[in-house]
Amino acid sequence: MRQHGLDGYVAQCRGRGGGLEMTEQRPELARDRWHDFFDEMTRDYEGAEVTIEELRADFGDLLQVERIPLAYLEYDPKGDQFSVGVGGRDARYPVILRHAVDHPRAILADIVGEGGRWAFDIVGADGGETIVTVYFEDVPEAATA
Repeated sequence: MRQHGLDGYVAQCRGRGGGLEMTEQRPELARDRWHDFFDEMTRDYEGAEVTIEELRADFGDLLQVERIPLAYLEYDPKGDQFSVGVGGRDARYPVILRHAVDHPRAILADIVGEGGRWAFDIVGADGGETIVTVYFEDVPEAATA
């Protein structure tokens, strides 16, 4: 079973030659690690509940998704796009809903609360932010095996 905590991922990233820097009291993921980091997060947390919120100066804060099962987290370096997919696992959520951030400037990551949630702050090219919260206390058993 994997260690579900930022310290474990920090150690893994540093073991591969770096990966996280501290920014505004939160670790910033190094851009060259985004693809591998989110592939690993998908393997570890597929099926965990996810909340997606947008924080935008032009239209305020908007809750996009609340506690829907995670399908994937990914970064496409060729298209320079971060995306998160939710749903698509059963009759309750039969299709995958996708939220994307084009040309992200930074991705900050942290464990929040009592250590039961990952929070990712994806800063878009326009300065808007997308907050993706992964509730890993709810990870299905198959995802952690």
